[in-house]
Amino acid sequence: MSLVIGIDIGTSSTKTLLLSEEGTIISSASADYQLSTPCTGWAEQDANDWWQAVCDTIRQIIQYLESNECSFSTSDIKGISLSGQMNGAVFVDASGNPLRSAILWLDQRAQKQCDQANEQVGYLLRDHALHVLNPINTLAKVLWLRESQPDIYADVYHVLLPKDWIRFKLTGTFKAEVTDASATAALDLYTRNWSGEILCALEIEERLFPEVVESPTVTGQITKSVAEETGLCAGIPVCAGGGDMACMAVGSGIRKPGIVSVGIGTAGHVLTYAEKISDAAFNQLWPMCHAIPDKYFWLGCSFTGGASLTWFHDQFGDSFTELIDFAEDAPIGSDGLFFMPWFQGTATPHPDANARAGWLGMTLHHTKAHMIRSLMEGVVFDLRHSVECFKQLKLPVNEIYIGEGGSRSALWRQIQADVFGKDVQVMEVQDASALGAAIIAGVGVEVFDSFESACGLTVILGETIHSDAERVEKYERYYQRYCNLYPSLKKWFLEH
Repeated sequence: MSLVIGIDIGTSSTKTLLLSEEGTIISSASADYQLSTPCTGWAEQDANDWWQAVCDTIRQIIQYLESNECSFSTSDIKGISLSGQMNGAVFVDASGNPLRSAILWLDQRAQKQCDQANEQVGYLLRDHALHVLNPINTLAKVLWLRESQPDIYADVYHVLLPKDWIRFKLTGTFKAEVTDASATAALDLYTRNWSGEILCALEIEERLFPEVVESPTVTGQITKSVAEETGLCAGIPVCAGGGDMACMAVGSGIRKPGIVSVGIGTAGHVLTYAEKISDAAFNQLWPMCHAIPDKYFWLGCSFTGGASLTWFHDQFGDSFTELIDFAEDAPIGSDGLFFMPWFQGTATPHPDANARAGWLGMTLHHTKAHMIRSLMEGVVFDLRHSVECFKQLKLPVNEIYIGEGGSRSALWRQIQADVFGKDVQVMEVQDASALGAAIIAGVGVEVFDSFESACGLTVILGETIHSDAERVEKYERYYQRYCNLYPSLKKWFLEH
């Protein structure tokens, strides 16, 4: 029996999953770490915390394989691949050692550099990367480092995305891959390679970015030292993998038109398949390279979707179960209370680093229950913006699959069905990104014949949540009011 491993380096934890050639998840493990916010709008992590979490979770998988309850062995592992939080920046020296803390996708410090670059080379960014440069993009972080920490910048050998640095630690080889790279604003999405035009115009050396390959490409093997540290066998092939959204697309079965995947984790996101991309939704949706070679997908995002509920939990102390129980007591629409989930700015379809979170419409009548329910509703309203953009692009929305933390709550599941105005199906696997990484490994080392056959084996749908016509009608009215919030507040955000 052949096995493959998928590793997802997330914003709050690393999840590692062991998958069989029959599409069965044999074992999984996770390890948490902290996010650092040293200044307003900054978000950083110590890359070594990711590495420790990767080693810890692999060792848990190996321990299971070596136990009496398991009929497989470590030698059955035929391939490994990675998923990772996108748009981070790990600045390393020639030995692969990080020169500073990794700057994360949530970080908003580079707005000044973005404004300058958009004025200088905005036409190139649009023509090649299909982007307006935003602080979320890795390219913006490179410009910030060059201006703000020139001594560190002078020593940078490569700029790596989070999972690409972990892959370097596993194999000793530097590589980038197309799905992660496509969100950096430095990749030409049409050629699926770094844009020399953008980098040259910004006076950034192209050698800072490693060679870019397609997701299933084998980029190296597990080194002897890693084998000793983790219990893996030396020489196991390691595939390039993908950004977490591309891996989620694979792990959610997004391999043909008509399927929309919705996830509410740290961020909230919606994505759907595309044979080709264009600038038709320029600066409203993010076009991305798919892990399936030569294919694409469209991504809509709410930066702090699930993180909004986590923030409420951290501030007020109730358990997540208790918070959801409170929310059950509030009516649909939260009696006119609206929540804007923009703690780190807005993403799609109105990218704005100046936007901020908050409640609007609060009265003495409103309670904690209203605040929590309106928060949950606001996250889904924010995601519906992007689903409406799919429809404007004439992309079919035939089926909606939901996953991650937002699918674990019965209330949040129902809110999604009613706000989207369509039945939704719950994915059995919550860790779709780790599953997608494992599928990529299986395709890359030919454990699976194709992405189509692999997804057919592994992507399992569970409960169907039916939308209710009366609730859909009520939510439609509230959604239309929600749509007016950002346009009404845009100028205020800019002034404050």
